[in-house]
Amino acid sequence: MPIETSARSMPPVPNESAIETARRARAFQVGLTLCIINTIIGAAQPVITRWGAVHLDPLLFCTGAVVVATLCTIPLLLFTGELRLIVDARYRGRLLCVAMAGTVMTSLTLTYGLTRIGAVAGVLLLQTEPVYSLILSTIFIGERPSARQMLATATILVGIGSVFAGGGSLSPLWAAAIIFTTPLFWQASHVMGLKLMPPLTPTSMTGGRFLYASIVLTAMLLVFRRDSIAQLADPTSLGVILVTGFFIYFLSGLTWYGAINRLSLAWTTALVIPGIPILSILFAVLFLGERATIREIVGILISVSGVLALVLGADPHRKQPASEAAEAIHEPLI
Repeated sequence: MPIETSARSMPPVPNESAIETARRARAFQVGLTLCIINTIIGAAQPVITRWGAVHLDPLLFCTGAVVVATLCTIPLLLFTGELRLIVDARYRGRLLCVAMAGTVMTSLTLTYGLTRIGAVAGVLLLQTEPVYSLILSTIFIGERPSARQMLATATILVGIGSVFAGGGSLSPLWAAAIIFTTPLFWQASHVMGLKLMPPLTPTSMTGGRFLYASIVLTAMLLVFRRDSIAQLADPTSLGVILVTGFFIYFLSGLTWYGAINRLSLAWTTALVIPGIPILSILFAVLFLGERATIREIVGILISVSGVLALVLGADPHRKQPASEAAEAIHEPLI
């Protein structure tokens, strides 16, 4: 005798709306976790770089970190089958330009600047990144800045200027100046990189930047600072370089791209940017023994408020390629 199955005993079939809701919730959870990891890495970057800049030859420190990041990226590119793309004649010239701006110049300016400028003051100077994003999007994308964007930009500069006016923290001027320009090179590389995606993916873009940057920096090291390679015999120095290359360059890039692949760029940036300077101050106090002055803390808070005004005023749903460059507000230091 056939057994009749009651409709009540059948498990409910989830509708498409429920599946989509669950998918979005999962994407948010993963994206939020990646944001938190990226914030911690970004906050540690000025502190670790300051240590490396003071205790090691700056060029050796830059080169070693980028080479480590390259070695971490190559297996991933082999796994995804994208390694051939970064040496393709159609892309290698432009990838070299992105590497020069986004990795070579930023590594050198930040590291050499932090040989004389403390990590706390360096964090303040790095808050200029959204300002450069606005300038580049106006010049190259043709976007007209709104009154809100202009006010937010002025707020960021006021925060930095309030510390500069007090003297001391941002001295010597040359060191402060090159750190101040570091975000300009980041943003320039973002604008160039967006023109390559697609056909290149974020993974191949990151790998290409590291590969070509490591070639350039290694050549510079062998020509100008070959004797400094002996510092690698010190286990502590080698360990710091390995940590910097893996976490500050390689893992930072993966978590950032993973976050913006699941969350809107504006929302992700709004979460990451305010947390970095606050954690950086804490790390600088704990690990470097630095003491942030009241003027520095106030300046950072003023600048962060301007950054938030810029980021939260952006449209998180921009999809057109011409608008994407203007959304390149922040990317950790890869």
